[in-house]
Amino acid sequence: MRITHDIHTHSTLSHCCYDPAASVANLVRRAAELGHTVFGISNHLWDERVPGASRWYKNQMISYGLEARNSVPADTCGVKVLIGVETEYFAAGDTLGMLAETAKQFDYVLVPHSHIHMRGDVMPDSADVVAIKQIFKEGIAKALPELSADQVRRMSNALGYAELDALATSGVFIPPTVDFAQYCAEAMLASFAALMANPEFIKLAAVVPTSVAHPFVPCGLSGEIYRRVINLLPDDKLTECFRSAGALGVAIEINTGAFKFPENDWAGEPLVRVMKLAKAAGCKFTFGTDAHSLAGLDKIRRADDISRVVGITEGDLAGFVK
Repeated sequence: MRITHDIHTHSTLSHCCYDPAASVANLVRRAAELGHTVFGISNHLWDERVPGASRWYKNQMISYGLEARNSVPADTCGVKVLIGVETEYFAAGDTLGMLAETAKQFDYVLVPHSHIHMRGDVMPDSADVVAIKQIFKEGIAKALPELSADQVRRMSNALGYAELDALATSGVFIPPTVDFAQYCAEAMLASFAALMANPEFIKLAAVVPTSVAHPFVPCGLSGEIYRRVINLLPDDKLTECFRSAGALGVAIEINTGAFKFPENDWAGEPLVRVMKLAKAAGCKFTFGTDAHSLAGLDKIRRADDISRVVGITEGDLAGFVK
């Protein structure tokens, strides 16, 4: 099937966009060259009316998203341009980063649940990481008694999660008790289920077309652990999650940028199984490249093959991308 839309893209208004050429106008022009009929801009945003924004989100407020609308060129070369948003779901505090009332200003909303690299917000710390942080905190307080409690806290949190994870698995301080891959898989299942039950999300999905961005993609991981985390997700739990999305009329995104193993007709790509389960559960789909650059839009070329392998037909697409 020919996929002629891409609604997960980031312009220079998103802090994570690393390409100065990725202006809204340039993205729209490239979308036309790629043959799209529907194209969406979905910059990262956090509603300033919602408390709890992380430092990264605090400057990416609603005005950024609305500014994208003013940047759409007068001549879109026949492409229907939608102005959407990728907001955030902090599972650790059951916080949706956008109110339903605010979402009405946009054509659609993407909501991720698997930004597990946003540790402590999207994915709570594992018991091993909590224990190691406490060991550091107690050790610093003992070695430097002149420090205030706040100084001790900041010093004990100075290590990044890559270092904390390495210490947790090394057994240097405590015997490891957590299988990190299993922990990530369980965290993604829990965050998806919690998102579908979040009262504000339910209200939002009822008033604005909504799709779950890169579902069950363990963002921040790569290589074999990336594949292992997805393979640890049980069919029955995934089916339960997808049925809950379908019951709310929430679409599922096929994120072409997340499909990493095209060899042998995607035989080794773990997301194929996940998306087939979503289709079997009756979900509707949207496609997106998650492009953070102008060149990233070309990842939509994978969509036709992916749709064939998963079994997506025109009737499986969400109405707002047709």
